[in-house]
Amino acid sequence: MHKQILLGSGKLYIIDYEFGDTIPEHSVFETPKNSVGSIKGGASLIHSYDIHSYYSEGIEEGERYITNEEVIFRTGILSWDLKNLERLSGSGVIEETEDKVVLRLGEGDILKKYALRFVHTQSNGKKVRITLLATASKGFELIFDPEVETVIDAEFKALRALEEKTLLIVEQEK
Repeated sequence: MHKQILLGSGKLYIIDYEFGDTIPEHSVFETPKNSVGSIKGGASLIHSYDIHSYYSEGIEEGERYITNEEVIFRTGILSWDLKNLERLSGSGVIEETEDKVVLRLGEGDILKKYALRFVHTQSNGKKVRITLLATASKGFELIFDPEVETVIDAEFKALRALEEKTLLIVEQEK
């Protein structure tokens, strides 16, 4: 089974997260400080799973269970920022001095955890919020083409860590 919801344009916010932390209120989460900047090409949310069927001897009707459930969030990030690259690297380290910022890759093996919030504003002004806890799941590629802007394709895979081991929260204002 495979479901995909195309969200269109919106804003993406990311904060560092550790298990046990609470997800901040909208006014705290959705600030310029937590914004990844401009998004190009919209975003997509993919929910998929496998089904396992179980039948007992002598029972005509079996049970079906969801297995291997996953949620993947993808978007294109247009804003150049080493902090964004650090987040997409999975375990990069940023070093900052008075005159430069350096991103070092290959120095860690435990994926950093983030809380992500994608906010899409509908034509009626109401918001749809997608919230998940996730890790980067594919790294990044930088293409320096003189004809087009560099878009960094971001991909995050959800963790089971929200309320009651939830993978994803979708909230739509009425």
